[in-house]
Amino acid sequence: MKQNKTNRRQFLRNLSFAAIGVPALSKTGLSFPEDISGIKTDAPRIVNHKILGRTGFRVSDIASGAPQNETVLKALLDAGVNFIDTGHTYGNGNNERMIGKVLKDYDRRKIFINTKLYAEEGFKSKEEVIRRTREALDRLQTDYVDCVMIHSADNSKIVKDEAFHAGMNQLKIEGRVKYTGVSCHGSAWYRLPEETIDKVLLTAADTNRFDVFLMTYNFINASMAEKIFRACEEKGIGRAIMKSSPVQIYNLLEKAVQRYEEQGKEIGEDYYAYLNRYKDRAEKAKEFFKSYGATTDEELVNAAIVYVLSNPQAHTVCLDIRNLDDVKRYVGLSGNKLEKVQASLLGDYKNHFGFLNCRIGCNECEKACPHHLPVNTIMRYNYYYQNKRDEKEAMKLYANLPGEKAEVCLKCPGYCEDACPNGVSARSLMTMAHFNLNMDWHSFA
Repeated sequence: MKQNKTNRRQFLRNLSFAAIGVPALSKTGLSFPEDISGIKTDAPRIVNHKILGRTGFRVSDIASGAPQNETVLKALLDAGVNFIDTGHTYGNGNNERMIGKVLKDYDRRKIFINTKLYAEEGFKSKEEVIRRTREALDRLQTDYVDCVMIHSADNSKIVKDEAFHAGMNQLKIEGRVKYTGVSCHGSAWYRLPEETIDKVLLTAADTNRFDVFLMTYNFINASMAEKIFRACEEKGIGRAIMKSSPVQIYNLLEKAVQRYEEQGKEIGEDYYAYLNRYKDRAEKAKEFFKSYGATTDEELVNAAIVYVLSNPQAHTVCLDIRNLDDVKRYVGLSGNKLEKVQASLLGDYKNHFGFLNCRIGCNECEKACPHHLPVNTIMRYNYYYQNKRDEKEAMKLYANLPGEKAEVCLKCPGYCEDACPNGVSARSLMTMAHFNLNMDWHSFA
């Protein structure tokens, strides 16, 4: 155990690393040279397709996570995106309804629709699975869905759920469902024995009952994901990728201090000392990015996505595409291959700032937590808050977690950090997650 972790100043020093988050550079600051941006200047269209495992479907390398609105979805389809991910939990079925409305104007046979069924405690019966799938078909206004997944499978038991598989078998016979799949973020520690994301998905692969996985893969967690890729290759399982870009830039601390001062609240000398250390780290971060001619975070995010696109084992990358500017930007990455300078940038980022990125689904730290906190789940909710900017939904999910919240990390000596095999500043990140997600605190982000 690290002896001095209980010292408040040491905690603040650790948190300052988390605060710079690839550093405290605002989007108005720096920009990468065009040769590593990956953005095309002409009207973007999908230029690359890959075979989605044993489904045989040629999917666009850029895919849509649950699309935000009709305008965005139409622009994506017009640009050649043909893999659309959705599920009943997105907008309580309204996302499926919106997709169904748009699909009427397109050739349904050329579009791969992936929807998902969530069951926290497992599926009750074959009949329930069939009923819920048919309801999804009604919302999607389609006669069939290409793939139905178990949504956010968090243990090895649910991937063997006989009610789900019996229902899918019946629906396949009827021609209502073509393929089945699993999406997975790792275990839900607060109610189940801990399991890593690779154990859950490797168990799913061993059943030989799934055709597609929706899984996390990025340049930070590559070693964990590639074990799953090998099993998928042997079984012919298609791979759709989520959370491909684990990086985001926030000027967190100065915003928080400014907000407190505007509200007339006492900050305390520790925070000002922390601010001075933070500024020092920020200056060093700026020097790091200057070596790449960097000025904004967009090129770093693009490089992270292109890293995934460059791997033939990753068939399609589901992205959170929110507006027409996003459509142009992300579709413009289609067919891009990782350049040497991009690979160097990502390698240096991982070496310098990898301790700021939790490997969601690893779960090693949870075994050491005396408070039994669901670290994996909380880190994922904070990803939704910071990276996807789904603040309200992330805060709602956090509020609904049972048991103690991450405020206990403020006074904890940091057992999670001692246990982390990747040297992640887990306690500091958990504390920041609590500040972001708890409605009683003022967000750092």
